[in-house]
Amino acid sequence: MLPTARKSSSSRVRINIPTVNVSEAWTPAPLLRKQHLGTRLLRLYLPCLLVFSLVLNIYYFTRPTPLALPNALSSTQASAEKTKHEYVAVDYEQVTDLIIVPGHGIFTNEGPPLAENNWHLLKMQRGEVGAFMAHIGKAVEMAKEQDSSLLVFSGGKTRLTAGMFSEAQGYWNAADRMGWLTKDVYRRVLTEEHARDSYENVLFSIARFREVTGHYPDRITVVGFEFKKDRFLDLHRKALRYPKIRFNYVGINPPGDSTKLLLGERENAYRLFARDLYGCRGLLAEKRRERNPFKTVHGYATSCPEIAAFFNYCPGNPMATYDGALPWLS
Repeated sequence: MLPTARKSSSSRVRINIPTVNVSEAWTPAPLLRKQHLGTRLLRLYLPCLLVFSLVLNIYYFTRPTPLALPNALSSTQASAEKTKHEYVAVDYEQVTDLIIVPGHGIFTNEGPPLAENNWHLLKMQRGEVGAFMAHIGKAVEMAKEQDSSLLVFSGGKTRLTAGMFSEAQGYWNAADRMGWLTKDVYRRVLTEEHARDSYENVLFSIARFREVTGHYPDRITVVGFEFKKDRFLDLHRKALRYPKIRFNYVGINPPGDSTKLLLGERENAYRLFARDLYGCRGLLAEKRRERNPFKTVHGYATSCPEIAAFFNYCPGNPMATYDGALPWLS
């Protein structure tokens, strides 16, 4: 037997096994690359998300407060069905107060009135439908609170694209769609469908009041934009020589800053009427012609004979007021 070879301790082979993270040891190379890509994307988009969140929070806390519709009107949902109207009798001889809502856009009478795409609007009127509805709602609320009042929506067939629908008719239809023309006010909410500007809104509504009641109003309240208030109180009231103490204005603006609206009002309306109280010449007269594409003619000189001469009054001095007799001054 051959002698057994003795292993020398110096000849032993030592294998150093490196310490490896288990997840790395068993993660395929493609998945590792995806993880690195995901990390880079997270680092890239996380700041963007933080900035977006900051902007969203700033808008939430600083956004304009939406206009609230009047409290007395319980319905804020448009009816999809035709309304069955109920009404109570009205003694028009006892009606003393006139509430006027000047029209601006024309509601198509299709779909909900609060939806902007259901209105015929000028480009500059975008975003104002909520204010239109607030004007309508506030006026109806006032009529409900005052049994001796007559509410007149005023505005003619001013848009060729709207066909024979008038601004006044559109406002009446919008109120009806909202369910606001309840039986207590149904026969006291009427339309005036010939006015072409704000001066005619007031004068023609007075004439419409006379047609219905047989007399002229003791008091007038106009419900419209706050930024137009001075035009009505300073200029139209003056042109009509209506007593200041009996002429009121309720103003509701669209949400947000109305500085630009007020500047536009001063430049494009107030300044013009201040130089031409009756709007019968120059740019104001041209606007009236443009806002009557169907060439309609009112008959108020016949139905209101006491002021027949007043409807066509255009003095040589554009700042002179009418010096004839007016029934609301007697």
